[in-house]
Formats: sequence, structure tokens, C-alpha cells
Amino acid sequence: MSNPLNNKRVLGKGLSAIIAASPQPVDEIEKVIVDEKDRVIELPLAAISPNPDQPRLYFDETEIEGLAESIKAVGLIQPIIVRKDNDRYFIVAGERRYRAMKVAGFAKIRAIIVSASEEENFSIALIENVQRQNLDPIEEAKAYRMLVNRFKLKQNDVAQRVGKGRESVANSLRLLNLPDQMQDALSAGKLSVGHAKVLLSIESPDDQMAYFDQIQERGLSVRALETIISEEKVSTSVKKHGKGTKGLSAKEAHIRKMEDKLRQLMGTKVEIRHSGTKGRIEISYYSLEDFERIIEKFI
Repeated sequence: MSNPLNNKRVLGKGLSAIIAASPQPVDEIEKVIVDEKDRVIELPLAAISPNPDQPRLYFDETEIEGLAESIKAVGLIQPIIVRKDNDRYFIVAGERRYRAMKVAGFAKIRAIIVSASEEENFSIALIENVQRQNLDPIEEAKAYRMLVNRFKLKQNDVAQRVGKGRESVANSLRLLNLPDQMQDALSAGKLSVGHAKVLLSIESPDDQMAYFDQIQERGLSVRALETIISEEKVSTSVKKHGKGTKGLSAKEAHIRKMEDKLRQLMGTKVEIRHSGTKGRIEISYYSLEDFERIIEKFI
């Protein structure tokens, strides 16, 4: 089995060759580059700009200041990686180090210049942030959406670039179907991805918001939320058909149980229309990406 770190010669063909070969951790990708000591140069900080496609929307200032103090004490251990565009240099990996060097008051920074297309540049920055778990769920989803929309990549291509499963990327993209208020709560850590998945299975925007408010006000767990939704569906059915709870047939209860299982499996709203010995199953989707994700489950 070949060592992925022996791929140094591939660099001459561009970083895409590394990324396409296997979804390596960013630390390994950087190590391949940084190991070529003769490529390290010093660049003026004033000549460097942040990555315009940086998927990370927020930087922890306390963390940056802590890194700045560390750099003052022991120096910059690992150079940043940049690409050149005319007279400017744009960061490919290492924006936190760059920000910390500015805070520490340095005028120059050790860097390595690489050749990378715009897509590769964004992909590397995305790999760095996703694999180091620095993106909140909405930042991650928006980064995936940019790769899909701006660079015309399939969800499977995105998954390969970031070293995640196709379904993981699809589920992440579905979070962007939530209202802005819920997306803000996800970014702030006030709503979990598990809660979000349950909310996405609710068709009515009013009901969705009502359950969201309950999560915020009562601190409901994901399981508690699922239980409340299931109980309210049964209650609604009882009122609709004019039956008491005991009047629900065993078959109707079984159908609802199957709906819940299918809903969890598909990650979306599922309804079973049963009559006599036949019926149909309705599976809802909320975007073309969502439709593609569901179809993948049947292939």
C-alpha cells in the first residue's frame, strides 16, 4: 500500500491530483507541501488577502488572540499556503495563522505559493475547515451549496472532496430549506441538527414554526419532539374521523407506525394512503437536491 505522503511529485500537476486521489485530511495535504522546504518564502502581510471563497463566516477573536500570543512566544511553526493572482496573494489554507500574525504586529509571514484553480482553492479551504470541525452546520451547508451551484459539482463530487458520505452532504444541504430564524438558531447552537431533521419533515410552515417555538421555550429533546408530533397526529386523526382513541383500528395504528419508520428512513414527510388491501405511498421533497437524495436511497 503506497504512502499518500509520497505524492510530492504530483504537486507539479496541481493540487487537484491530490484531492482527486483520496480525501486526505488537510494536515496531510499541507505536510506534503510544507515538507518541500525550498518552497517556503517570506511575503508581506500587506500583499496577502483572505480567501474570497472562505466558507467560514465567523472567526473567534479570543482564539485568534491566543494564537497570536503563541506566535509571539515560539514563532510561526507552519507557513500558510497561498495562490498568486496578478500582484496579490490569496490564502488557500491558514487564514487563522494569517489573522494571528496581523494581531501580533508582524509585517511578513512565511508562506508557500501553489498553483490552484478557483475551484481547488475553495475545496482546500473547505476541507481544512470541515475536517477541523470549525464550521457550524449552516456555514457547512452554504459551503456545499456554493460548490454545487457556483462550480456545477454533483453532490457526490462534493462528498468526495470533503471526505464525507453523499447522504451526509445531502442532509447538510437540506438545512438550507429551513426558515432563516431556524438557520440562525442552528448557527448559534440553540437548535441541533437532529431537531432540524425532524422539523424538515413537517410540511406546514406554521406547524414547523410552532414546534420550533416549543423547542426553544421548553428545551425539548429530539426524542421528546418526535413523541409530541406523533401524539398530535393521532389526536388530529381521532378528531377528523370522529373516533375515540380506542376506536382506532390496529391496522390504522400499524400504518402510522410504518409512516414514522419511513419518515425517519427518508428524512422527509411520508404518507401512506391505505384503503382495503391496496393504497399508495406519498414521499415529499422540497428541492431538486432533496429529490436526488431520496432517489439515491432506492438505487
